[in-house]
Amino acid sequence: MAAPITFDLAEATTLAHSLVEWVATEREIRVLAIKGPVASHYGLRAPRVSADADVLVEPSRFDDLCVLLEGRGWHERVGRETPSLLTRHSRTFIHDAWPCDIDVHRLFPGFFADPGQAFEALWKGRSSLTVAHVAVSIPSRAGAAVISALHAQRNARSTRNVDELSSLRTVIVQEFDKAERDEFYGIATSGKAVWVLRDIIGELGLGAVFEDVPAEDQRRWDINRTHIEDGSTVGWWIQVHGAPWYRKPAIIFRAAWVPRRDIPRNSLSAIPSRAEAWSYQRARWRRGIRAMLSYRSAGRRY
Repeated sequence: MAAPITFDLAEATTLAHSLVEWVATEREIRVLAIKGPVASHYGLRAPRVSADADVLVEPSRFDDLCVLLEGRGWHERVGRETPSLLTRHSRTFIHDAWPCDIDVHRLFPGFFADPGQAFEALWKGRSSLTVAHVAVSIPSRAGAAVISALHAQRNARSTRNVDELSSLRTVIVQEFDKAERDEFYGIATSGKAVWVLRDIIGELGLGAVFEDVPAEDQRRWDINRTHIEDGSTVGWWIQVHGAPWYRKPAIIFRAAWVPRRDIPRNSLSAIPSRAEAWSYQRARWRRGIRAMLSYRSAGRRY
């Protein structure tokens, strides 16, 4: 029997973008490669190897693309759904023979417009990048800059995100012409991301800053970007607080206890042992306690 073909992470993420483009084009599904290699291609961030291939698909065909990937051996990790501060925006797929993930986005966090409207704003100015001999659709440089800025804004604790946002500002100031600056602002406006990107828009004079995000969404965005590593715990806490009294005990139990069959893992059949399950539970409880202390010390309200 021939040995299985293996490749490193950098090769895998490159080929994964080509695979998604090929699979999507075959069924006339519009998809854009985003983040990692696209940002590096445009010089919006320093090159580095990504652990996954991120793609944004036209929302109406999101389920179709996921089914196509599943038909080629890609599957989600085992695990239960937990409360999220922001709208569910993607599904992450893995493959037993690939060392990388594929993150399929139906929308990109930070855009608060209808997902289809935000996608069309990015698709309108699209370009292409040849990846593994396949022409992969990507946003324009301005569109990629909006995606990079939104990604950097999601985590206020990340030093790397702060550094990348600073580098992005420099690129826009030094390299973007008026048309690209106007396009950046136009995409932010169409995608209802002006409030999220208010600092960079205001500092660089890209356009008028205004609130295009409802107050409740603003609150959740701010909590998420400050407590993103603790998002699941904070999500449970907010859900408990907002539930009627008769439902609170059940929610608290679900938050505190994960059945063995629902413990996150790559293989459906590899159910953790009881010892592994208890170790996982104890680690969750420690993280949860730290997260709640951090959340409350920040003076957060529900």
